[in-house]
Amino acid sequence: MLGSSNYMFGIYDGRTAKNDTPPKALPGSNQVTALFRDWFIRNKLPWDYTDFSGRSDYAAFLAEGIVAGGLFSGADDMKTQKQRDRYDKMLGQGLGGISGITHDPCYHRACDSIQNINLFGYEKMVQAAAYALEFLGRQDDLKAWLYPARSTR
Repeated sequence: MLGSSNYMFGIYDGRTAKNDTPPKALPGSNQVTALFRDWFIRNKLPWDYTDFSGRSDYAAFLAEGIVAGGLFSGADDMKTQKQRDRYDKMLGQGLGGISGITHDPCYHRACDSIQNINLFGYEKMVQAAAYALEFLGRQDDLKAWLYPARSTR
């Protein structure tokens, strides 16, 4: 989900993958996490890690040992005052959203439509996703990047 109305710039945190995730998926998932994190840092945008809780489509991929990662603009979780203040400080007053309500008040409801997105947040999430896709597409050996050989010491 990339267009939540009370958005956050969430990055799925590969370090929080379930304990039963096959180990071969973890290094690449962590690299995808870092790829997105570094994009937000370079673009001077706030960001938050979000847990690989298994609530989304990626769960089946991780369960099979397939690298996963991505972005999440929030759903039925609450935006905290601390988060709002941090976003306001980095983005400008008023762009941090509203604390004390969910990131997406219309999540899985009738009002969950294209009319109920935050265009600024959506645009930044799409730019981050496009960057990651281009970065991955330019890898000479994507499989090696996603599944790096374990170092031997």
